[in-house]
Amino acid sequence: MSDDPGSNEKFHKSLALYTVLASRPTTDSHTRLVCLAKKASLLDMHPSIRTFDTTCSKLRQEDAKTLLPSASFGALLVDRVTTTHDLAVAYKESGDAINASAAYDRAVQLMQELPKELLKIDEKPISFADMLAEWADVEQSLGRTTKASKIRDRSSKERQNI
Repeated sequence: MSDDPGSNEKFHKSLALYTVLASRPTTDSHTRLVCLAKKASLLDMHPSIRTFDTTCSKLRQEDAKTLLPSASFGALLVDRVTTTHDLAVAYKESGDAINASAAYDRAVQLMQELPKELLKIDEKPISFADMLAEWADVEQSLGRTTKASKIRDRSSKERQNI
């Protein structure tokens, strides 16, 4: 993906298409999974997000906020977290606990990397504690009781910090 306006327009059109297809009530579960996976992949490949990922890992959390040039970029980062969470839920609903576990792990990691200012968005569809609790349920279904217990403990601590 280059920085030319045509490429940016193509990115946003593709993102909108996958969003619409994934959210339609008439979309079957397999197509929804594919659309969410494509959308997550598109967001991960966006040059600004790739730069943020590379730079953010080298910075402390407080310094990461300086990397947010615009509200629209912040919205892309939040969209990536929610898309990855939606993908985890879709895997869970399809009975694919292994991929659901991996997607929850990724969603939690992405949410932790967001600058704290973005976590205060009112329209946030799920809290960090709820996401951890869902992930713990998936780990439990896989028989990973120790990991599930640790994730539940972490979820409880997050709820206390709210």
